Amino acid sequence: MRKMIFTFMLAIASSVWMMNEALCLAPFPDAMYQPFATVSGTFVSVPIPCEPSDEYPCPTCLTLALRTSNRLYYLTADNADIQKQLEAIEYRLSEVADITGTISGTPYTESNFEYIRVQAVDTTPVHLHLSSLCDEWNIMMTSIASGPPEKIHTIKTTLGADTIIQMQNYVKLIEDGTYQGALREGNNADIYYIPAGSTHEYLLYNFHANVGDRLSNLWYGGLAKWCPNGYNALVRSISKGTPRVFTIEVEYVYSDREGDYIEPYTVYWTEGVGLSGGPAGKPCPGPECLCSCGQVVLCAYKNGELVYVSEKGKQYGCEYNNNEQAGDTILLYAQDDPGSSTVDPVDPNQVVATLKGNELTIHENIGVDITYSLNHTAPAQAPSRNKAPQSDTFRDEVTIQITESGEYLLQLTNPSWGYTIYGRFYYGPQGIDEVPSSPQDEDRSRLLLRNGQIYIFRDDRTYTLTGQEVK
Repeated sequence: MRKMIFTFMLAIASSVWMMNEALCLAPFPDAMYQPFATVSGTFVSVPIPCEPSDEYPCPTCLTLALRTSNRLYYLTADNADIQKQLEAIEYRLSEVADITGTISGTPYTESNFEYIRVQAVDTTPVHLHLSSLCDEWNIMMTSIASGPPEKIHTIKTTLGADTIIQMQNYVKLIEDGTYQGALREGNNADIYYIPAGSTHEYLLYNFHANVGDRLSNLWYGGLAKWCPNGYNALVRSISKGTPRVFTIEVEYVYSDREGDYIEPYTVYWTEGVGLSGGPAGKPCPGPECLCSCGQVVLCAYKNGELVYVSEKGKQYGCEYNNNEQAGDTILLYAQDDPGSSTVDPVDPNQVVATLKGNELTIHENIGVDITYSLNHTAPAQAPSRNKAPQSDTFRDEVTIQITESGEYLLQLTNPSWGYTIYGRFYYGPQGIDEVPSSPQDEDRSRLLLRNGQIYIFRDDRTYTLTGQEVK
């Protein structure tokens, strides 16, 4: 009689599997008298135990079992929460080779098969790697929150234990011991991200994207409340060589009293490494906020091996900490044109220039390409040693080596600006001396916060942080 009931329940289990596409759990008898037990082992996905007959064929689905050193226990449960936990483990087994854990419940035997009616599940955390992304990053953090000099230290971001969110398998992103969010990888080198405190899944990377592809629901840093549905973006270009660098043009939407506007903002993916500020981007990127901080990846690792060193990493090494004085700060001013009497001091939270030893460092926090020109205007030695200005374009930060004493003029420009940033200084063996600018110098600019956006108000005109005038 018991065998007839068991066979009938197998048929029912097969029918339920076909309807709900859920984990096929083995049945259990209504009355069991075996004692409670706790066993540990490795979870495995196996065919459901069955003794086929002509009338009731065996189900074609798989079930979950726990393999110990000398037994195989088929797992079943009548509690809905326990069933969900077992289904989640079954799903994880498609991506993780070994999941170990402990099961507590009532063991029983049916038709020479051993079962456990599960009442508690405890899985051991498993470290899950993403095949298309590194698993450890050293990130250099800079700050002038209390004013110059700049403070520098290195943090470590790693992939941690795996986790399950809404029946999907993710791996935790940990920054210096703090949970930052969760990542998972799709089937086409596409990586998704759920920030801490959010339930929305964003597209973080697609390393198989092509030039001209349009992206949606994109994450590139910041806070989830700034982009509840992500951003639209365009893959503008992809470099050659290894690793490839993707140039992504994000459609950043900002608002003022006259409506919404789209302002292009460029970010860069390094294949297998991620954004220049870290795997999940900067906490304060681009147009979203004005921050006296910055961050850049120095080095990245995969399975304990160094696989990437950035230009900053080549300069500073894979770990750099500097709580000492970063150097003398050069006063910078904004001027409409060379003959203008309108001269405004530049907020060091936007652009700062410092000189330490013979290295001039320019750092920008507004997320735009800036062209610098450094002109040796009055050499301390013979006039014949006067050279053509040094010039180049940079973003984030650039370091220039000064080889001769004398007076220098530093100019910073951007095509979208209606002004030039400049600073004069005298470099010598004892450091720098500021060269005074116009006596009319005074602070005529201020920051305005409108509808959650920061603007620069100067001479009755309003500009975005990238220098574009708002009509």
